Amino acid sequence: MSDTSIDRLPDLQWIAAHDYCGRILFGPYSASLKRKVTEYVLRYHAFDQAVTPVIPYISAWHADSTTIWYEYAGRNLRRLLACPDGDLAAAFRQRTVDRHVYKRPSLQRPVARETLRQPDLRQLRPQLRRQQEAEGFVNAVYKVAIGDNAFCWLKDQAVVESYPQDRLCLSHGVLVDVTNEMVAEHELDAIQRQLLRHRQAIEATVRNQTKKLWSSQMEVVVRLARAAEFRDSSTGKHLTKISRYCAVVSKASGLPRVARRILSLAAPMHDIGKIGISDAILRKPGKLTASEFEQMKNHCHIGAQLLRGEESDVLRVARAIALSHHERWDGTGYPRQLNGRAIPLAARITAICDVFDALTSKRPYKPAWPVDKAVAEIRRNRGRQFDPQLVDIFLDNISKIKEIYHSHKEH
Repeated sequence: MSDTSIDRLPDLQWIAAHDYCGRILFGPYSASLKRKVTEYVLRYHAFDQAVTPVIPYISAWHADSTTIWYEYAGRNLRRLLACPDGDLAAAFRQRTVDRHVYKRPSLQRPVARETLRQPDLRQLRPQLRRQQEAEGFVNAVYKVAIGDNAFCWLKDQAVVESYPQDRLCLSHGVLVDVTNEMVAEHELDAIQRQLLRHRQAIEATVRNQTKKLWSSQMEVVVRLARAAEFRDSSTGKHLTKISRYCAVVSKASGLPRVARRILSLAAPMHDIGKIGISDAILRKPGKLTASEFEQMKNHCHIGAQLLRGEESDVLRVARAIALSHHERWDGTGYPRQLNGRAIPLAARITAICDVFDALTSKRPYKPAWPVDKAVAEIRRNRGRQFDPQLVDIFLDNISKIKEIYHSHKEH
């Protein structure tokens, strides 16, 4: 039997008289391919006669061509595309608006929808066809224009077979109308986008209000710190210098940028508790008595109480500094006699910077020390009053410390 002979193929004349619209059965193709196509056409034709919401089809293309044609298509496809006689494949291409593919990268991740719009789809169609040939199946949803501002969605589920002898590929399966499902999905997407915008607007409002509230709280706390400082000193430069000294030491210590920023904001509040100490003690020109010194120690607890209850990172660190900046490395400090690394790092850094600035600043009970004398005192208390590693860092960066000192020097 010749490969081009058709009169012996089963039911071929009956098929040709019905809905067959292709070219394989009457073309120069192998008998085995023609038998396979005949089998598929008979099966899908019978399927199409049953009243079902699906549209059976067989499409074909040559391996070296970008042109596709329908070998067979259910009657509803021509009706849907308003294409009673013309090229169905061309009509389908022209009316396709976009193509959706649903993929799930893993069981732990949700299904993702990939969408190709018409211009991209036109450009990538050869690539998509090669992908289908390699995978052996088609599973996609097409949005198709069926009239003025009217659309339907067709889910394409098909098997792809290659016939190397004929240099041809077949895709056979069904198109299922999933318009209702896709409309519901798009409506859900719109609702989710609206909810997302609403949530983002609420979050932005909350962030702004929180920022305003935090700024107001910080302003009150800083004003309290400055009030305490002005009661204990003739100038408010101490707070600025403490902040800048701590910034130098914390950066050289390798602290992250955010942590350095928090410390720079928190350190100036170290003596906020002095707001609760009497002027007679704060401004006493001579040495404090034992009783007065015990009262002075209370400023650590007072400061911690003033900064208590706020959950911002800055105020949490400020509370730790206020409570612990008079602790000593050797455990002889106050108020809790902490020692070594039990003292919070922020308090250890602030302690060195606070003592250096106190020594180099004029106070009611003493004149300002020369910088070199203050540096010698810091060095002398290495491992006793101060963290030895932080003292080394402080001394290694003394040139930067001196620059800050001279830029704020009291005249």
